[in-house]
Amino acid sequence: MKISFRLLVVSICVCIAVASSRAQNAAFLETLQKNRAGISVKDGKLSRPGSDILRSALAEAQFVLLGEGVHGMSQIPDFGVALCAELAPRGFHHMALEIGPSVAPELEKFARTADGAKPLAQFLKTYPETIAFYNWREEFAMLQQCENAASPEGMTLWGVDQEFMGATGFLLDKILATNPGPDAKAAIQALRKENAEARAAAMNSGNFWDLLMTAAKQEALDHVRDLLAKQSNPEAQQIFASLLASSEIYLKNKADSYNSNRQRALLMKQNFVAPFSRAMQPGSTPPKVLFKFGDMHMFRGMNPLHSSELGNLAGEFAEAYGLKSVNILILGLKGQQVRFAGIGKPSQPGSFDNTAEKDSDFPFLKPLFENLVAGSWTIYDLRSLRSGFSKYEKVDPKLERIE
Repeated sequence: MKISFRLLVVSICVCIAVASSRAQNAAFLETLQKNRAGISVKDGKLSRPGSDILRSALAEAQFVLLGEGVHGMSQIPDFGVALCAELAPRGFHHMALEIGPSVAPELEKFARTADGAKPLAQFLKTYPETIAFYNWREEFAMLQQCENAASPEGMTLWGVDQEFMGATGFLLDKILATNPGPDAKAAIQALRKENAEARAAAMNSGNFWDLLMTAAKQEALDHVRDLLAKQSNPEAQQIFASLLASSEIYLKNKADSYNSNRQRALLMKQNFVAPFSRAMQPGSTPPKVLFKFGDMHMFRGMNPLHSSELGNLAGEFAEAYGLKSVNILILGLKGQQVRFAGIGKPSQPGSFDNTAEKDSDFPFLKPLFENLVAGSWTIYDLRSLRSGFSKYEKVDPKLERIE
């Protein structure tokens, strides 16, 4: 599904997230206007003068963090393709994604296959609601083109998020494939039957809370965990631990969204550090990584949810080791995005409007929205705001907090 929108803002900075001001003071606006340019994607490549700004920022980068202000906007994977075309020749062969760690190898396998959309569709038929975002055509096509750009080595995909809401059946089958002991196997098979029943209930209601990920009884999960500790190998125990952590994060979000988000942020960091550490070669620089996540996970410093996330970890690591990270925030002003429509239902388009203050997550970006290059996607190089920031009067406090 091709989703359209009016204009795009791309804000870039090195080791900083995004910043702006609501107040229309002249000095601030003059700086913005001096450090903006038109940018576009043509035939899978960056184009227009703004591409040179972005290339200069990407030079010698170790980490590039792409934060999506809106999920499900088809222009973002188009931009991702162009970004991979720039980064792959520079040695980027790892992508950290907002998916579960258990499903990432499957997605990588499909992305490396010429007709990978077919096995992906079959996988999703067997294990629905197991892969977030990359079940959408444009997003999966982006992964395929990034794999091609990085050939022959390809892109190694790291899933560092919680497991997705419908992944229970897939995870249980992965555990059964490790051949656990008889009692553990029987308990897993019983859970597998409960999972099918829970999915049928969720299909009827359309409500993801009816899935086993959030509907399972804690005593049953604890029982399986204890059996696996006695009758399985570390791989099976790790897969089930991932299921337990994901279930806890989902359930906690019902009444305590802040601590649910914090637990999720910590899980992302742990799930990133593990494969990143394994990929480091003694005596050499760390692997170069392209991150693609929702914008809140890619902030440097505290994000607007008052959480220190994966983006901050990457930026601090880069600084500690004398490396370079680049944060990119990509936003649509207004238009449509693909949205979850319920269990068993195809995704549906829904409207968004980042220019409407009552609906926007980014009201402090109003000066950027109002000073775009006419008729073009616009890139703002926010590195220009670092020096002498105090000279700007009446700047939104969120600018200083993000800075």
